[in-house]
Amino acid sequence: MLIARISLGLACLGILLPQAAMSATPRLAQISKMSDVVLGVRGTLVGRVVDGRGRALSGRTVRVHRGAKLIARVQTDRTGRFTVQNLPGGAYAVTSGSATQLVRAWAAGSAPPRTVAEIVLVDQPLVVRGQDGEVVSEEDGLLGMSEFGLVAVGATVIAIPILIAESDDDDAPASP
Repeated sequence: MLIARISLGLACLGILLPQAAMSATPRLAQISKMSDVVLGVRGTLVGRVVDGRGRALSGRTVRVHRGAKLIARVQTDRTGRFTVQNLPGGAYAVTSGSATQLVRAWAAGSAPPRTVAEIVLVDQPLVVRGQDGEVVSEEDGLLGMSEFGLVAVGATVIAIPILIAESDDDDAPASP
């Protein structure tokens, strides 16, 4: 009887917890892939910034970082193109708005085959769709649960020890 009550309590707890909190699959993170790019004359990095539909974005600020250090900051022209000069070969993070691209810059003549000469940053805003005009975030509440879910889990956690305590038969047998 005790095992049945414990099993029932754990089953209720399993139903109340959100599946995302118990899943073994990690959440998908935006992972940037390192791209190879060949630098032009005098270590020139060339690229362009476009929106999600491929339209050029003019006047955007493009930042080039090496580690935590800002190496260069430039603006895109009216065609969305930018140029950063005097870069030595190495790994860089190139950002503009919400777009980030990790690049491995190669000096001219030392780049592997099929290395591109220009990078493209796609800067598109985060689109959030929902009903009733309310944006619900998974980070709301503890373990992503609402207040009702937290109360239900708390009640289950309190009820399990009470059920266990009531099921203990410490009474003396009725007949000897």
